[in-house]
Amino acid sequence: MTIKAADLLRYLGASATVVVGAVHLQQYADFIHDVPTIGVLFLLNGAGAGVVAIVLATRRAPLGAVAGIALSAGSLVSLAISMTDGGLFDYVEPTFRTAVTISAAAEAAAVVFLLAYLVLRLRPTPARVDWSSGPSR
Repeated sequence: MTIKAADLLRYLGASATVVVGAVHLQQYADFIHDVPTIGVLFLLNGAGAGVVAIVLATRRAPLGAVAGIALSAGSLVSLAISMTDGGLFDYVEPTFRTAVTISAAAEAAAVVFLLAYLVLRLRPTPARVDWSSGPSR
């Protein structure tokens, strides 16, 4: 059995998205649930990542890829904002803890894999020429 490059990228993107969601749910359960607004956002991120991974396994995969890119890129931007002096909704992430590093790497990987999937999936296929009948006149 062979697997197409686009499908491999889709599966890798889905896997990275699952990691993103799992880390957010673990952090929610560990301590973020006590942080106003951010706790809810972590819970929504975890649930959203699960939904996106399921959609990536269906015929609606391009829609799932767009959603996965939005979720992961949004998480990366939110992380960057939370590491500034003002933080995000008054929450400041002080350092790149292990969970933060894993999540950031998975988010970046999901964006790369899912963008590459969309490029391969949505590119026009070249027209096929039937050369068996000889040149046309």
